[in-house]
Amino acid sequence: MKNRNRMIVNCVTASLMYYWSLPALAEQSSSEIKIVRDEYGMPHIYANDTWHLFYGYGYVVAQDRLFQMEMARRSTQGTVAEVLGKDFVKFDKDIRRNYWPDAIRAQIAALSPEDMSILQGYADGMNAWIDKVNTNPETLLPKQFNTFGFTPKRWEPFDVAMIFVGTMANRFSDSTSEIDNLALLTALKDKYGVSQGMAVFNQLKWLVNPSAPTTIAVQESSYPLKFNQQNSQTAALLPRYDLPAPMLDRPAKGADGALLALTAGKNRETIAAQFAQGGANGLAGYPT
Repeated sequence: MKNRNRMIVNCVTASLMYYWSLPALAEQSSSEIKIVRDEYGMPHIYANDTWHLFYGYGYVVAQDRLFQMEMARRSTQGTVAEVLGKDFVKFDKDIRRNYWPDAIRAQIAALSPEDMSILQGYADGMNAWIDKVNTNPETLLPKQFNTFGFTPKRWEPFDVAMIFVGTMANRFSDSTSEIDNLALLTALKDKYGVSQGMAVFNQLKWLVNPSAPTTIAVQESSYPLKFNQQNSQTAALLPRYDLPAPMLDRPAKGADGALLALTAGKNRETIAAQFAQGGANGLAGYPT
């Protein structure tokens, strides 16, 4: 973010002293949050309780990602068209079909005070930075808000929860990647044989290896590949999957975004052709 350089001073400590009147924390009067940004600008937050910890978390996220968080909130609640125009009305309608606000609010209301302090603290931290931005928008307001002609709204616990709920409901729900992978593995074995098919599959679908190094020092540029073979062995033992890959059964859409009335076979051909036109070489490239 363009504002980041203004905010980052190597190893700077920002101490925040304030008072609040949250019912769950009424017995306390004040506390300190210490936010330390290291030489990479990474914030480190120190606090003595959950509310203050997440207050600091929300504060620094708002500092670094205010526009991104505003659009994440709008994307998960279906209010993008309010600020980006009528082209996003359909997007908003699709989003709103996937959740019921009253049900989410009821679940939030039933949270324990400790759990509520996470959502409330994060929202309060976001709002603290937004309040600061509003006192000096010429300097602190991210450029994108001026470009699109709106200002950031204040946050509440519902907004914080919806970042997770909306992301899970709209981005990761109805996911068929495991079955799609099994369909791919079956097709590769049929075409190339068990051994070669498995080898091709392993090239297309890399193992998730959390212990693999993400950077390599020059003196370590040549090293033996180490990974747990368990995933590969498990994949080799999976049963066949002879039905069409679920992604090929998704309703195909035309260039205007409208659903196409096609037979099942033609629908699969159309989606496969769209996939090929996109130039993607893996399942993640399929249109959704």
